[in-house]
Amino acid sequence: MKRPTLYFAFVLGACILSPLVASAKVGGGDIEYKPKGAAPVLFNHEYHVNLKGQRCNSCHYKTFQMTGGAEFKMDMSLLTKGKFCGICHNGKPAFDVKDANACKRCHKE
Repeated sequence: MKRPTLYFAFVLGACILSPLVASAKVGGGDIEYKPKGAAPVLFNHEYHVNLKGQRCNSCHYKTFQMTGGAEFKMDMSLLTKGKFCGICHNGKPAFDVKDANACKRCHKE
């Protein structure tokens, strides 16, 4: 392929893909977990990504998979052992899941 043709193909591809990339939703929206015997937990991507400056790879794929509607077998005993949300919510980067006064920060009635 000659340079002008290659250049044209690149520009055309950029024009087609740019609006798609720009409109891609970053953050994933809200996710509601409904644990047995406890009030629901609403995870807000907007808060964690945009307001707290976290990157997607802070949690994905090492802690959570990027699959909408996935069921996670998590409970407070796992969180207090540093699994799932407990990786950050251990009193260092973020409030501690072991703090009984912090329950309402996640569990909404």
